Amino acid sequence: MNTQLVESIVQVIHTLSPEEQALVRQKLSKVSPSALDSSPSSLEQRRTFLQKSPTERSQILSQQADTMLEHYQHSTEWRELMAGDIMDD
Repeated sequence: MNTQLVESIVQVIHTLSPEEQALVRQKLSKVSPSALDSSPSSLEQRRTFLQKSPTERSQILSQQADTMLEHYQHSTEWRELMAGDIMDD
């Protein structure tokens, strides 16, 4: 874990207004711990996920879908990529 990065992020959050801090808390509460890990899922992580009840798996997938929906609704990067021609000349 990159503890220096985490500490830097915490310091930045402390400089935000109370409203901005509340927004950060709200956003982070919607992110599952596995979504914060940018590395591909290990075999052990996948097995652990599959051992959960169908209800728990559904909740996790629903949270991930909500996170991705929010990302794609607010991000313009992917739209810019799709705006170009499909074939190069």
